[in-house]
Amino acid sequence: MAAIPRIITSTFLLLALSVGQAGAFNPSITSTVNPANPQVQPKLEFLKNFQGKNQIKLLNNRFRVDYEVDEVTMLFFRKHGSAPVVLVRPDGSKIYPQHADGTTIEWHADVNYDLIKLKAPMAGPWQALGRILPESKILVLSDVELQVEEFPSQVFQFEKIKSSAKIVNANEMITANGFRDVVTLRASLYSTNNSDSDNFASDIYRLGEFRDNGKELDEKPGDGIFTVSYYINTVTGGWLPKYRVEAELFTRELEQDPIEVLPNPISFEARIADPGERYHYVDIVIDDTYLKPETLLFQGSIRFPNGEIQTYNLAEIDPRMLEIFQNDYGAYRISTEVYGYDKAGRDFTLMLPEFEFISMEPDIESMIPDEMSPEQMAMEQSQQDVAVEPEEESVPVLLIVIINLVLLILGFLVIWLFVLNKDIPNPLNLIKRKKKPEGDAQETDSKQEKVDKKAPDDQSSDDILDLSLPED
Repeated sequence: MAAIPRIITSTFLLLALSVGQAGAFNPSITSTVNPANPQVQPKLEFLKNFQGKNQIKLLNNRFRVDYEVDEVTMLFFRKHGSAPVVLVRPDGSKIYPQHADGTTIEWHADVNYDLIKLKAPMAGPWQALGRILPESKILVLSDVELQVEEFPSQVFQFEKIKSSAKIVNANEMITANGFRDVVTLRASLYSTNNSDSDNFASDIYRLGEFRDNGKELDEKPGDGIFTVSYYINTVTGGWLPKYRVEAELFTRELEQDPIEVLPNPISFEARIADPGERYHYVDIVIDDTYLKPETLLFQGSIRFPNGEIQTYNLAEIDPRMLEIFQNDYGAYRISTEVYGYDKAGRDFTLMLPEFEFISMEPDIESMIPDEMSPEQMAMEQSQQDVAVEPEEESVPVLLIVIINLVLLILGFLVIWLFVLNKDIPNPLNLIKRKKKPEGDAQETDSKQEKVDKKAPDDQSSDDILDLSLPED
């Protein structure tokens, strides 16, 4: 079966070239060229919309043609009115416009460009000599082609995006063993240099490197599909996605349409608790200019000042607020991932920067009223301490006195009843006797004598209770 023809088209294109200086490319290039008197060619139609076109890196007017190339067409833009370029083969031999034979070399020279077509070009590093403008680049169509998933036209700051790429040869994906080990595939963002954008004159932002190793987001190792996870941690504005694959024998570059990086639509506002309050509150503020707020889901973690970590989840119906217990003073750190849809229906994932707020320990001096000085406060406190001390000490002293009195009374009763063998007198009799007049003393004595006579003879007078009252 006949081999599939391999055709490559390489183009040097001046980015700053005006539309009026370009025209349509005619593949039937005239071989008769007079560099001193350039032909008047119909204006080239400005080459545009190069989606999917691959590039060969141009460095100091040098480029490399790999072994897969059977045919190449090149368009060099140069200084207006300058001499045509001279091509230098990898072996050092040169190709001039007069070498055009209409078969293997076709060449058209104009006042500001050279259009060249070569068949079976020599593989290796080439060089173009001439006053070629530095803004020129090479656009490629080849059997070896880099294909990358289209970048979204609008993305958010801090968005995380999964993307895939593959390298094809003759429209078939390369899956040869070990191929992934000899190629490097990187993605970058270049500023569009719009003076009205925040990213004007920004440096190149490296998106990352594609992998085919079955790790992280790559689904299967060695399947020929390279995977990368972009993290858009860059300033807002217009950016140009560019991809570059490098191998030992070839390089390819791919440039996609410009994209716009939108501001982060999620922010936080903390309401810090006072020393006497129990909870802090963090409100989640949403800018719904480009997204659908009803589709948002939040999940993340809260790191407390004491090192404790607490996770949280907020669904679509939940209030957009976090209630955080104030367990200590210090820094509270909140990590958050957001899932939702933008207004175009594209789902997105945001990995937001860590949000932090600090709960300060109250200052004791700041709690003193303004009308009292620290000295007055200390004096008042000392007076309160002095006033409290007697009250605190009077309780145990009174208790001790009462206990001592009770012990004394009990001791007296024990001695009276058991040691002295005495009966307890009736207090009522003592009171009655004390109230009788003195005239009744004799009658009382006579009664006492009668009582004494009635007493048994063997009972001593000492054993009889003497209830008489002493004389005054």
